[in-house]
Amino acid sequence: MSDALNDVSRRTLTAGDRYLALLAIVLLGYALMGKGFAYIGFPPLYVGEIAFLIGIAVFLRSGVLVASIATLPAVVLVATMMWVLVRTVPFLNVYGFDALRDSVIILYGGFAFVVIGLLLEDARRIDTVIRYYRTVLVVFPAISVGFWLTKYWVEYVPKLYGPNVPVVEITGSSLGTHLAGTAVFVLVGYRKVSFLWVVVWIVTLAMLGATNRGAMLAALVPIMFAMIMLGRLRSMVITLAAGLGILGLLYAAEDTFTQYEEAKDSIERPVSAHQIVENLKSVVGQSGQQTEGTKQWRLDWWDVIINDTFHGPSFWTGRGFGLNIADEDGFAGTRSSSGPDRPLTRSPHNAFMTLLARAGVPGVVLWSLVLISWSGMMLRAMLVARARGHTQWTGLFLFITCYAMSIIINAAVDVTLEGPMQGIWFWCLFGFGIGSVMVYRAQPADGMLGTRKSDAGP
Repeated sequence: MSDALNDVSRRTLTAGDRYLALLAIVLLGYALMGKGFAYIGFPPLYVGEIAFLIGIAVFLRSGVLVASIATLPAVVLVATMMWVLVRTVPFLNVYGFDALRDSVIILYGGFAFVVIGLLLEDARRIDTVIRYYRTVLVVFPAISVGFWLTKYWVEYVPKLYGPNVPVVEITGSSLGTHLAGTAVFVLVGYRKVSFLWVVVWIVTLAMLGATNRGAMLAALVPIMFAMIMLGRLRSMVITLAAGLGILGLLYAAEDTFTQYEEAKDSIERPVSAHQIVENLKSVVGQSGQQTEGTKQWRLDWWDVIINDTFHGPSFWTGRGFGLNIADEDGFAGTRSSSGPDRPLTRSPHNAFMTLLARAGVPGVVLWSLVLISWSGMMLRAMLVARARGHTQWTGLFLFITCYAMSIIINAAVDVTLEGPMQGIWFWCLFGFGIGSVMVYRAQPADGMLGTRKSDAGP
């Protein structure tokens, strides 16, 4: 990274600088406290909505409105947001705030334009973001502890917002995202970490692998992609082999000294080598009754949505935002093969299916184009930067891409983008990617900021 930020403290902070600091605090709060942080505010305006409204005001004052939509991903995102609004506004009188709550899966995309505007207004904020993110690495062990508390001792966590909302509630999918993000941040060389930090990270991954197979994939796949892009294929193979060897030894030890009993539901899955193996088996094929039951529950609901859209009356329009499609399709409290009723949910644990059900085929096509165009932009910028020898820019683009990839993997099997805890993180990463690429393209061919010949990165 360049040294341009060294003089930031000596210049007057603008509204954009203050808002960027506020946004960093909000994202850190979501990472550390999860749903507990999301409930801070004045209903129905919680901390995410307050940050959103302030961000829009800062964005409109920045004077970069036209420039922020000068890329293909931004244009497609605008079109997608407009279509979602078309399928939301008619249902406001019927479903009220529920319609707005369901629509944030795309309308939180406004955060992307806010972040783009911040970077276009002052490119040095790229360095500020990287500096802020180092805080996430420092507090990462606290995120792991929060997940452990949520899993085993949630009844002892204080509840300040009502009987069902603990102060700290961190889901497996959120933890998997930050496992991926912090690991790639270290891999690209933005920060060195201690041996103890690495041990905590590995233990957390093992705990996650036994608890949530989707989150495990969301952590591992981006890391493997990053290692391949960084030319560390041999290191990746050695690490995987070592990990599988240790898993095999633990599995054998458990077989010798304990007796594995299948969990009754996903919440009660034990942290054990047997459970990790069961989750891996479920990903690639058939597993035990409980893990297969939760997977089949999703597949059955997705079949209903596909039949209603591709082969039914909701092809063009979907069923709109606001309707509780879980109730409508008969999957609210459906009994899985594992026995207990599943908790009430409004979303089919897949962002594509959510948009297909609510915005029809046009909605899911536009969403797919958003992801394809953004991924293409990031990959192209990454390859160009690598070809030019701009290693820090390459690392930046790889970090952003892998972080966002992790959230998308989670969104394919869980309620992810529908909530602020990961939805706002995703759209900020989305905007950070576009803004960073636009800044990079505006640099001289040597990739330097300004005229300082010592600056070889963002």
